[in-house]
Amino acid sequence: MHKNTQKIYLDYSASAPLRPEAFEAMLKILSLENAALNASSIHSYGQEGRKIIEQAREKVAAFMGCDCNQITFTSGATESNNAVIRHFLEKFPDDMILISNTEHPSILEFRKTYQTQVIPACVEDNGLMLPQTIDDICHDYGNISLVSVMLCNNESGILQDIPALAEVAHKHGALFHCDATQVSGCLPIEDLNADFVTISSHKLGGPQGAGALVTKICGQEPVALIGGGQEKGLRAGTENIAAIAGFGAACKASAEDAGRNETLRQWRDEMERRLKEISPDIIIHGENVKRCATTSFFSMPSLKAQNMLMALDVEGICISNGSACSSGTVKPSAVLKSMGYSDDIAASALRVSMGWATEKTDIDTFLEVWEKLVKRQSKKQE
Repeated sequence: MHKNTQKIYLDYSASAPLRPEAFEAMLKILSLENAALNASSIHSYGQEGRKIIEQAREKVAAFMGCDCNQITFTSGATESNNAVIRHFLEKFPDDMILISNTEHPSILEFRKTYQTQVIPACVEDNGLMLPQTIDDICHDYGNISLVSVMLCNNESGILQDIPALAEVAHKHGALFHCDATQVSGCLPIEDLNADFVTISSHKLGGPQGAGALVTKICGQEPVALIGGGQEKGLRAGTENIAAIAGFGAACKASAEDAGRNETLRQWRDEMERRLKEISPDIIIHGENVKRCATTSFFSMPSLKAQNMLMALDVEGICISNGSACSSGTVKPSAVLKSMGYSDDIAASALRVSMGWATEKTDIDTFLEVWEKLVKRQSKKQE
């Protein structure tokens, strides 16, 4: 079987390759001679560090469609998500938090520690959370302080109707948090009607270890870390100036090539059409609802995800079986099980995700190798 001499990367939902713009922004800082840029210092180096951070904040704010004062830099989406959930658990201990049962682990795991305060609400079998579901739960409990629903599922790419969900939460006096990490490079998010929005640098082609929490004027300001006065006292700790600069550069580049998403959508739809021709029993998850343009999540019950991942990797093709937040393990998709799928289908799920550097030939090569692997597997089963 043909072996590629160069890897094909189709796992952008886990982490996007570093954009050249982000690399250049970081390199400029990291290569400065004798420059320890601590933005809290009042000398010229400190002032230069502060300038770089605020310039990056302007780029992130422009990308998000908000004011610079609404941006708090963090280490990433997990920290931002944790900050919001912990804030409401601690400040409103008698109230409850409503989350969807397909959230990222950085939110969903809170239900294990705060079982009586964090209420998972079930999505429909198509992966969507209905406004009526939130309305019913808020009526039943009556003391919901926060509703948290992610904009785009990190495994399936399914998009939630966040403005409608937020409207119901606000009707009941609850604030709304949206983890928009997976679509921060795919959709405009300034009109979400959310009070808190989470994004992460490395999903955009920025460096890992940087992210932001966007907060509207809602009377609540979650504190990520306690200590010094950095980030207006909301996130203590000396800022990672190089990572923040790379994050800002990635946001600017993402905004400039936003039109590419329609091309990626066309490639994804064509890929799924070919997958169904090659494998008629394949299940495309979320096929009939709105999804992020860059993501395809599918299952073949006759194939195990782990076997296919290994075979594809040997051929130089990098995809995943869903969430990359499980210590490199290959487990049945918790998202699909939450949607009511069987263990067999959940255990055969694979995710192809594209991004800023994806080329059409990458998809073509993936399909070529996929067809060969499926045929080889079929012969083994004969």
